[in-house]
Amino acid sequence: MCRLLLVISMFILSCLSSWAEKYPLRPVRIVVPAAPVGSMDVMARVVGQQLTERWGQPVIIDNRPGAGGTTAANLVAKARPDGYTLLIGSIATIGVAKAMYPQLPYDPLNDFEAIGLWVTFPLALVVPGSSSMMSLKQLIDYAKTKPGELRYGSQGLGTSAHVFAELMNVKSGIKVISVPYKGGGPALMGVLVGEVDYSMVALPTALAQVSSGKMRILAVTSALPAASYPAAPPVSTIVPGYEALNFHGLHAPLKTPINIVRQLNAQTSQILLNREVKDKLNALAMDVLASSPTAYRIFIKTEIDKWTPLVKASGAKID
Repeated sequence: MCRLLLVISMFILSCLSSWAEKYPLRPVRIVVPAAPVGSMDVMARVVGQQLTERWGQPVIIDNRPGAGGTTAANLVAKARPDGYTLLIGSIATIGVAKAMYPQLPYDPLNDFEAIGLWVTFPLALVVPGSSSMMSLKQLIDYAKTKPGELRYGSQGLGTSAHVFAELMNVKSGIKVISVPYKGGGPALMGVLVGEVDYSMVALPTALAQVSSGKMRILAVTSALPAASYPAAPPVSTIVPGYEALNFHGLHAPLKTPINIVRQLNAQTSQILLNREVKDKLNALAMDVLASSPTAYRIFIKTEIDKWTPLVKASGAKID
């Protein structure tokens, strides 16, 4: 009986191994916790198209915005761990979600296989083109003189625009009003029509508006000036010690077979490091990292440890 069970177990493992080696045998879904056109969507589509060509299997981009991306992340966390449902993670769903949502239905660190950190990138602090604020120093000085008068917009509570602005508030000692919008498009419109005094948005998005004169960039959130817009100083030139970068990386449900994780890491890394793809992402102010699964997991823990105290200190949470 024991011998029979052993033979059956070996047969099952052999089948699973063979199945995983042939992955993928059908379409793969990449869940994007954001609306189309944004940086996360662009990343998913660039890599997804390349994977489709390599595999001969469709890669479906499934945009699921809302709830700070946590609904989409939970969907993937609860999906079958077979490599056919993947997630693009970011600071919102992975770095700060656990601190923002006391009832978060998934664990950002322990409910996923971290496949690889793809890119990091800064946001740009922007004001309307008609704003009287000509520099970050002027904005901060005004906020200190008139606390609670300035308003900043974000794509929603727990998004990079929200937590990056809150970090600046804490480090500079200013008090401003947070205005959360339901997504990047409405937040951008809030700046353009003057509903809010400033916001933090992806640098490529800001550049498109700057060229038309509708917006002005006062600073970037990276420690160094961005190559695509070196005229904008880092926030840290006015707020010492400030640095905040968003990130995108690939995740699979926990217990996804290790050979599938390794295959996904190897193939997506090759795509990201391809000169044409890398140049395209660099033009969007994204720094390509293409890390190992282990390095990404360490990075995630560092991000959670960094942002959790800030979120708790700000009092921001979503029940």
